[in-house]
Amino acid sequence: MTGVVLPRQHIDRVRAGLSRMKAGTSAWLWGQHTRFVLWLPALMAAGVALYFALSWEPSAIGAWGAAMVVAGCIAARLLWGTGLAVRMGCGVVGACTAGALVAWMQAHHMPPFPDLPRRAVHLAGRVLDADAQVQRDGTQAWRVRLADVRFLDGINTGMPPLRRVLVLRLRPDDACVPVPGETLLARVMLLPPAFPALPGGYDAQRRAWFDGRAGNARALDGVTCRHGYAPSGLSARIATLRQAMATRIRLALPGDRGAIAATVLVGADGAIAPGVRDAFADAGLAHLLAVAGLHLGIVMGLVMVGMRMGLALSERAALFWPCRQIAAACALLAGGGYVIITGAHLPAQRGLFMAGLVVMALIVGRRVVSMRALAVAVTILLCLNAENVAELPLQMSAAAVMALIAGFDALRPYLSAWEHDVTWWRRTGARLAHPLLASVLAGSACIPVGMAHFGMVQPWFVLANLLAVPLMSVWIMPWGLVSFLLMPLGWERLALVPMGWGIGLVAWLARQVACLPVAHIGVPAIGNGGLALFFAGLCWLCLWGGWGRLLGSVPVALALLSPWWGAQPVVMVSPDARMAGVVSGPVLLTGPGMRPDPFILREWQRVTGLDAGVLPDDAGDAGQGPLSCQGGACRVQERDGDILVLFSARGPDRGLCRNTRMVVNLWAQGGCPGAVVIGRFDIWRNGAYALYPDRAGGVRALSDRQVRGSRPWVMRPGGAGMPDLPMARAE
Repeated sequence: MTGVVLPRQHIDRVRAGLSRMKAGTSAWLWGQHTRFVLWLPALMAAGVALYFALSWEPSAIGAWGAAMVVAGCIAARLLWGTGLAVRMGCGVVGACTAGALVAWMQAHHMPPFPDLPRRAVHLAGRVLDADAQVQRDGTQAWRVRLADVRFLDGINTGMPPLRRVLVLRLRPDDACVPVPGETLLARVMLLPPAFPALPGGYDAQRRAWFDGRAGNARALDGVTCRHGYAPSGLSARIATLRQAMATRIRLALPGDRGAIAATVLVGADGAIAPGVRDAFADAGLAHLLAVAGLHLGIVMGLVMVGMRMGLALSERAALFWPCRQIAAACALLAGGGYVIITGAHLPAQRGLFMAGLVVMALIVGRRVVSMRALAVAVTILLCLNAENVAELPLQMSAAAVMALIAGFDALRPYLSAWEHDVTWWRRTGARLAHPLLASVLAGSACIPVGMAHFGMVQPWFVLANLLAVPLMSVWIMPWGLVSFLLMPLGWERLALVPMGWGIGLVAWLARQVACLPVAHIGVPAIGNGGLALFFAGLCWLCLWGGWGRLLGSVPVALALLSPWWGAQPVVMVSPDARMAGVVSGPVLLTGPGMRPDPFILREWQRVTGLDAGVLPDDAGDAGQGPLSCQGGACRVQERDGDILVLFSARGPDRGLCRNTRMVVNLWAQGGCPGAVVIGRFDIWRNGAYALYPDRAGGVRALSDRQVRGSRPWVMRPGGAGMPDLPMARAE
């Protein structure tokens, strides 16, 4: 058999076509050269995500090699930056490598996890801050962050204090009111950061590693607060101020309105009842309860309005530069002060940086809200804490702001033409189109992020945000800032009461929208690969110019469809071997027992997008398709062999082992002859398991240890950390 030989003229035609395509692509890229810098934070985020996706930890030699690569890319860019290939190649490789290097340096800068006692222990620690948390049953308990924690009994007596922060939850009936700076004594039970509920799930240990947390504690008795200590340090004084302001706000506005006001003004997020928070989430208004980019943007917008008024007066008085400097200083203090007070969500240095960036843009006459400003802000945030790449606040804020800037830039000529039209209804329509477009653009960009983190879609988000966001901007937040000015005089109620009217209207709107049909739809969560594909497409859509940007819609569409393409787990096992879940048709059935772990169940439902149920006790229960349960064992029928899940200490008999290919034993290590066994020791050593059907008709087992590997934040089996022992004395 001979191959097909193309004639000479066809070869020349193909070469000419490829040459024209190369020339057209080069011309288009050179036309976009001013936008190359906008890709810096996106490429750095890609490098950070790549570092987190590794199942092994790069060595110090690898880090030095990465630093050399970054230096080489910078040198090549400076020396031979006139060529398009060198310019783009060095930019892509250098930025990605720099992001991975920043993440590695931050990970190795953190102290190791301590080995927390596994029994009740007495401790003493310094209160950093305290927030009142509303529980699911309606009770309220204090959540306290403790630093310099020392254990006061057992072998831990006399050991050095913990280098990490401990989060302590007090009893609801505890009369102690913790104050930042004072010492707290308590008898507690300790819990290290939780392992992921399933392989590839939310990594609470990585979040705790970069947050500097050692774990959580639960008070067993009433705690002792040693009052009378003045708060030392700026952070303690700010925490004391936040706590006092939250108390005064809730006194002026009792109930849910005061809890929401305290949340948006001083960051007391735990004061909101779970039912109210669920209603806001179902209506697509959960972002209103998070002190993040929205509230900072509103505050800075109000400051800018005041600055413009002040500058207009200064122009009339011919006092340009001094008044401009005073206005800039006021803006810096107002914006930075607001974010410092709400520091539970945004560190003070970030707020000062963002406010200073806005002020500098105003002074030099540049646009405040632009892609370049967003690129600078995201780059700084990544350098401060690279782990933010994997967290919801940065992902949702970046997606929403990118979509808003790019969308309004593309639609500005049409909106401007209507705004200056002689017809009154067009001018009115242009003004009404702004909040509608903002809601559609920001909400649409956040849908894939919500699918990834919550496994949920809110179809009515446009309707809810169309009314709630303008009300937040023009009524609620302005009255909140006025209350700050009146609080030193004791007159804050004059501003908080009208603020409460607006909050009540937004809460009513959230309840009404949450009661609409299909207010929230559970869907399988978008995986990490799908989320990365979405952000790649979104960056292509928003950061490039011209019609070529529309190619970014292809990866966005693929990311939205990715949850239905990948394989769903058929059996899941919790990392503590106390709970298993079986996917049976449209339901996720869990056992043993009627009360599954709520955190693990929510994570499993997020990934599968299924409603929850309970595994049947015996064969007399209603059939569940290929699932059958009897005598503390459940069998999942598969084409090439069944999966047997054992919930009791009794081992499987010969009848249960018939046609069994894999055994999941939650109580012991034993199984069936010739079958693959996942026993209790395997779960203790490797963490959570998930069983997936493979293309050959079999079953593939995946463990958490296989996905995360050996990383600094991955704790040893059982949650063991580094013993908190003093250094040996020198001879």
